[in-house]
Amino acid sequence: MEMWIGVDCEEVARFEGILKDVPLLKKLFTQREITYCTKKANPTQHLAARFAGKEAVLKAFHSAGWKISLNEIEIVNDEKGLPIANLLQDGMVGVEVKLSLSHSKTIAVAFAVVTRTV
Repeated sequence: MEMWIGVDCEEVARFEGILKDVPLLKKLFTQREITYCTKKANPTQHLAARFAGKEAVLKAFHSAGWKISLNEIEIVNDEKGLPIANLLQDGMVGVEVKLSLSHSKTIAVAFAVVTRTV
């Protein structure tokens, strides 16, 4: 098994006002991500955490030498409420992503582990 890691930290303030910039919002997030975050009391914190998650996954993939773009990663929650990364790219057989997200009022952080069984 091969393994790669990625981490990212984002300032929540960077995402203030993003809900008013619909083209940017839709460029960075899927509709499921937007729907989830806008149901929260402070959507900005959740958008920042989801973006940090995407960046962490992206960094892990790039460290493995794989090409994937931000819009091919969707951060959602599983049935237990845990964050997972859906990979919206074909050819990801044997690839698994583990993800942890956290945020405060000002900072969002994410850690991703990508594994591949050969």
